[in-house]
Amino acid sequence: MAKAKREKKTGSVSQEAATLIYPPSLYLGPRSAASDAAFLNSHSITHVLSIGTTPSTQVPSVTYHRLALTDSQTSSISKVTNAAVEIVDSVIVGETGKILIHCSAAVSRSPTIVTSYLMVRQKLSLKEALGSLILARPTVCPNPGFLRQLQELEKELHGSVTLDIQELPKRREDREMLFKDAIPQ
Repeated sequence: MAKAKREKKTGSVSQEAATLIYPPSLYLGPRSAASDAAFLNSHSITHVLSIGTTPSTQVPSVTYHRLALTDSQTSSISKVTNAAVEIVDSVIVGETGKILIHCSAAVSRSPTIVTSYLMVRQKLSLKEALGSLILARPTVCPNPGFLRQLQELEKELHGSVTLDIQELPKRREDREMLFKDAIPQ
């Protein structure tokens, strides 16, 4: 997977930029990026997928989708994953558009869905998919319930589990170190 690129923004409402995760079409970011017309237009983003949260305003030239998911350890990601895969595929297959996937802060819900997309469509292991997100966007930290479900998805897809969620550190710097040597840059 190509190295993810953090997009810097100037003069926008977003405090933190969205991150290009799967070049050239898949971005991950906070809710504020989904309302930032300058950012969306300058990156030719045609679609926004909101996971559980709706942007405060919508940009007229962008198509918005929303999937309900609460950031709870007991929330099921399977239906949201299946719907998200269909939405993302409809946008990026054939390179017809670009999509930003967001939740409130791009920490748990939207990174979980992007991780599952990379596992399902790009055939990445959990360690590769989540590791690439964490290295590109160090604040990524899915809740333990989501991590367990991602492990189950990996076992279903690949027959084994590559990441022991018990060893996923809470501290941001420690998460980065865990993946730094394991994920090719």
